[in-house]
Amino acid sequence: MKLRIVLALAVSALAAGSLTAQTTDHSSATNRNQAGAPALSALAARTDSATPYDSQALRFESSWGSANIMRGAKGEVIGTVGWFRGFDVERLVQSSPQAVAAAKDFRVSNYRGSLATSIGASLVAAGLIIAGNNSNNASTPVLIIAGAGGIGWGLTHINASYAALSRALWWYNRDVSR
Repeated sequence: MKLRIVLALAVSALAAGSLTAQTTDHSSATNRNQAGAPALSALAARTDSATPYDSQALRFESSWGSANIMRGAKGEVIGTVGWFRGFDVERLVQSSPQAVAAAKDFRVSNYRGSLATSIGASLVAAGLIIAGNNSNNASTPVLIIAGAGGIGWGLTHINASYAALSRALWWYNRDVSR
């Protein structure tokens, strides 16, 4: 028994030493890379104003069920989309027909997903409230299971909507002049 503990401690110490060495190597590599950062930022600033693409291209960054749509290399936030948040992505990408079609898919899937997820969460909450009242009701598990299914179905559609948003922005960016 004591031998197993000693072996476990020895293996842990070796693993910790290995991780410390890797972290030290990584931090010194990061410091070397930061030395060239001013030159890279100056190059990026020149390239940003050099072509229309760099100032017109779109991207999105998502966080907790919403996404900020940003323009250009500097990342100017144009709008926010997400659960029941309306931003006219179709109008934003209207210069590309393929992008407009993908933006319509985004709008439809995002609304369906938001609605289904909200209804599912309400059903789960109602089921938990009924269960918390110590009522021996057969509807409690049905509400919770149906709500969980609604949440799953809704999140699937929300995921599909973000994929459609990504496609819409890709089509738009493809058609931006370079």
